[in-house]
Amino acid sequence: MTKNLGNARYTPTKEQQGSMLGKVAPALFPLVVVALGYMIGRQFFGI
Repeated sequence: MTKNLGNARYTPTKEQQGSMLGKVAPALFPLVVVALGYMIGRQFFGI
C-alpha cells in the first residue's frame, strides 16, 4: 500500500471526554425503537 516516510507530524490522540449519554445511547437505541413501534402499532392498528 503506502510507505511510512516518517515525515508526517506526530499528533498524539487526545482522550475523548465521552459524556454518559454517549456511552448509554447505543444500548438504549433498541429500546427506543421498540417503544416507538409499540406506540405506532397501538395508534394505527389498535393492538
